[in-house]
Amino acid sequence: MQERIRNCVLQIIAESVGTRGEGAYFIDVTVKGSERHRKIEVLVDADDGIRIHQCAYLSRRLRERFEGDDELLELVGENFDLVVSSPGLGEPIVLPRQYVRHTGKFMRVTYRDEGGEEVELEGHLKDVLLSDDERSWIVMLPKKNTKKGHQPKVEEIKLYLDQVVRAVPDAEI
Repeated sequence: MQERIRNCVLQIIAESVGTRGEGAYFIDVTVKGSERHRKIEVLVDADDGIRIHQCAYLSRRLRERFEGDDELLELVGENFDLVVSSPGLGEPIVLPRQYVRHTGKFMRVTYRDEGGEEVELEGHLKDVLLSDDERSWIVMLPKKNTKKGHQPKVEEIKLYLDQVVRAVPDAEI
């Protein structure tokens, strides 16, 4: 069912060029509940941050698609809740293109070092390079652990995306 809904969302996004939904891209879909009442959550984003009107547009088109396709409606059930939104703070990055939107923002990153050990890092995402020709990477500026009267030198850390185990945009505390 999730794959069918995913394909539906991808098709609607592809058809949204020149509309209020333009610029959105698909991240994930989850389906919860039983046949009697389902909750369908669709996560979308945009390179410059998803807007409420884009989510509303995609939600309307998706609901119309469900209700206009007997086979799909039977699959999801007539009594369903549909939520189309962006991933919030604390939600892990799923797609490489999501890093671009979070440039300059605070993140918690778990990565594998050269020895294969997992290392946790908190800091600001300084730079991103997404490439089809070479290894994509991010540059993190680690959070300073300042002590009274001591200003430590903080060096940037370049991480290839294939090293990153988990990256989560978060609020800086």
